[in-house]
Amino acid sequence: MKSKGAQRFLPYEADYSLLKKCRNWENIGLSVIGICSMLLPVFNFFSANFIVKMIYTCINLIYFVIIIAYYILNIYTETFLYPATARKRRKGFIDNSLGSKFLEKPVKGYYTNDNLDLGPYKMIVNCGENCYFTYNIAKAMIPQIIIKNAVCAIAFLCIAYWGIKDNLIAIPILQILLSTLFLTELVHHINFIAKLNQLFERFKEFFSKKADDKQILQEAVLLFLDYETTLAYNKAPLSDSIYKKLNKRLSKEWEDIKARYEM
Repeated sequence: MKSKGAQRFLPYEADYSLLKKCRNWENIGLSVIGICSMLLPVFNFFSANFIVKMIYTCINLIYFVIIIAYYILNIYTETFLYPATARKRRKGFIDNSLGSKFLEKPVKGYYTNDNLDLGPYKMIVNCGENCYFTYNIAKAMIPQIIIKNAVCAIAFLCIAYWGIKDNLIAIPILQILLSTLFLTELVHHINFIAKLNQLFERFKEFFSKKADDKQILQEAVLLFLDYETTLAYNKAPLSDSIYKKLNKRLSKEWEDIKARYEM
């Protein structure tokens, strides 16, 4: 999703970098919580030994501190940081499509539709490009989502096997695993892909027919709202590594689509 020969500039790139760092720290914290939850019963079993008991106490302290830190970071990231960053992204989209100046600097080199006049039609084409990239990146993420959930399932079974399911200490980790990573994320991701596929079919239907100015404006508003609503229900952030890997191929395919529908 980059114009040929254009240097990409996103006014909100620093916000997305911070968002990515916070989510990486969330994943690290979740891993530490899982490791601690499996180490605690082992050290507790041998806690008659003074040294082992001290180690058990330290791990238990780390365990609860990390749980609290994870909860606070998750609230900050998903309740405050992500919505604020997404709002800047929407402003950048509107600026590039309609020529407004909601952001202090313009988005450059991100969309490939600079040849189009500012207006509702360019808004639809930009949104269609977003939808196409998001759909294909989300599809490519399926293997890693499956692997991550499989690992979480194995961790859950190990915890249950060691009897942690009857220990009050294990309740937080079980809640985290089951509510955020164990199966639920995969189901939401598949549903997300299905919604994007249906939405892109609507874009293609619009591009395949002629519409007057009033219809273009109506479609632009509705398609944009539906795309943003679909994004809001996505439970798994899109992978930057997959985006970089697929960007060149998807950009070429998008140019072919534009030629096909004479955009």
